[in-house]
Amino acid sequence: MKKLLYFFTLIIGLTSCDDYLEVQPVGQVIPKSVEDYRSFLTSAYSITNLGKILTSYRSDELRLNPNASGIEQYEDIFIWNDRNASPLTRSFPYGSFYTIIFYCNHIIENQNNIEGDQHSIDQLVGEAYALRSMQYFELVNLYAKPYDKNATNEEPAVPIVTEYDAEKAYPKKSLEDVYTQILTDLEQAQALVKVSQQEEGLNYRFSKIAVLAFRARVALYQQDWEEAIAFSKEALSIKADIQNLNDNASIMPSEYNSVESILALEKIADLELVAKASISDDLIAAYDPESDLRFSLYFEQYNDGRYHSKKSAQNKFKVSYRTSELYFIIAESLAHLNQTDSAKETLLDFAENRYTPSGFSAYQDFINTLDNESLLTEILKERRREFAIEGHRWNDLRRTTQPEIRKTYNGNSYTLEEGDERYTLLLPNDAIINNPDL
Repeated sequence: MKKLLYFFTLIIGLTSCDDYLEVQPVGQVIPKSVEDYRSFLTSAYSITNLGKILTSYRSDELRLNPNASGIEQYEDIFIWNDRNASPLTRSFPYGSFYTIIFYCNHIIENQNNIEGDQHSIDQLVGEAYALRSMQYFELVNLYAKPYDKNATNEEPAVPIVTEYDAEKAYPKKSLEDVYTQILTDLEQAQALVKVSQQEEGLNYRFSKIAVLAFRARVALYQQDWEEAIAFSKEALSIKADIQNLNDNASIMPSEYNSVESILALEKIADLELVAKASISDDLIAAYDPESDLRFSLYFEQYNDGRYHSKKSAQNKFKVSYRTSELYFIIAESLAHLNQTDSAKETLLDFAENRYTPSGFSAYQDFINTLDNESLLTEILKERRREFAIEGHRWNDLRRTTQPEIRKTYNGNSYTLEEGDERYTLLLPNDAIINNPDL
């Protein structure tokens, strides 16, 4: 028998201790009803991946406190020391993605055996397709090179597992193959998901607008500008709300109960980030504190003079997609299509909600002076300000110019070169040990 993928050994422990699996006292539970399978999918939704949090350390958003207790868990991530990292270094997620995929596969494989209302079954299966697609998208954006629409994308990426066979090998599939799987799953999800928007408190689940927002993001990463615009506009036809910070700064736009929330699933910060890191000088310098209403909403200054993120480990800061991103996808895509005036209009329609009236007037004057290339650069800068400490920055650096980043830590200087191979993570050692096919 071939050596099993290590992540499937995790499944036994995860499922055996689940309250859901102990409903029937016969020692083995076989889900039958749509309610049973809903509980099964809820178990998948509840698995936490820390990838978004760890990429914030790796990007240019943070500075580390070398004197913080336990800082050795993050030092090598911060300075991009992957090949000789300390054994104490936090591992980027890998097996947990496939654990979620396992749950989704089980629902998809058994969709014709689920008992109950067909509308509810379709919704459940559609969510499973979307959630599975999301895991593959996160995997390739950690462990594979960015997608290039002008290339064949045949380089190895990650394994694709749509059904489990103990006798089967699971080697890496090409980046193109993984993106094909992502899109195939999203097409199935779009056809099956019935709920336009999930109600507050259930918005960790996929809905029609969440699937469309996800499709818009995938199209952006594939540089399919027309599709990115089309999916964004279709999503905005369901909900287009933007929180005007001039009128309401009582909550952040990234909170699960914000008018902007589309899918509130992923954690973007934890107690470790708040305790061991502060905001980089470079990110602080990206804002005009007097005119940008996000600055005081996102950050607070401590007695040591450093700024810290107010986006914390509280569950209210779970966010995967929100309406703001759709406006940025449209603006960026329009700029790539050389539709400069429309791109400016989209950006300014959004920015009016983030600046004081006088600040917006000055920003509008500035935007109107830009040519298309400068506008694209500014859209990405504004995107950085909007989504600070939300897990976007590392992927945005990867998928665009992969610029040089310089950091100073504990008296030493470190550089990530432009186009550096370290923009793509190495697979975790335990993954390779347990699956030699990698």
